[in-house]
Amino acid sequence: MMIDKLDQKLILYLKEDGRRTYMDLAKMLGVTEGTVRNRLKRLVNQGIVKITAITELEKLGYSFMGIVGMQVHLADLRTVANQLAKSPNVCYLVNVTGRYDIIAIILTRTSGEFADFMENVVSIIPGILRTETFVNLNVYKGRGMRIDPTELISNLDVPSSKNP
Repeated sequence: MMIDKLDQKLILYLKEDGRRTYMDLAKMLGVTEGTVRNRLKRLVNQGIVKITAITELEKLGYSFMGIVGMQVHLADLRTVANQLAKSPNVCYLVNVTGRYDIIAIILTRTSGEFADFMENVVSIIPGILRTETFVNLNVYKGRGMRIDPTELISNLDVPSSKNP
């Protein structure tokens, strides 16, 4: 899966604004609309590019992010990970090497909601030996990082649409 400079520029322009038309991209890149269409189709088919919406979670009330390192009984690793993965507030979950066995990124509306999550969800999972929590104070780089808030967004309490 190789890309060239044209692919690279196409990706960067789409990263700035994923709603740009083929025509706009063609003008920006100095190529035909068909070239843009074919290039983007190839990049998507090869799994290099995925066109998706980025949700501004803070505007939906989810402004508190905690990163939790967990030491777990290695025999319980998958069970612990599977239980954590069921929670919509756990937006990123990985098995890592080093001091911790699992790292989770947890999004909540407030610090109090995060404390409740730690007490009522994390602390009752058998196999977790110890946790260490890191709270985000400022984000300097990484807005729109690839965390998966799909379940969180799906579980938002939003009013029903009114059909005209």
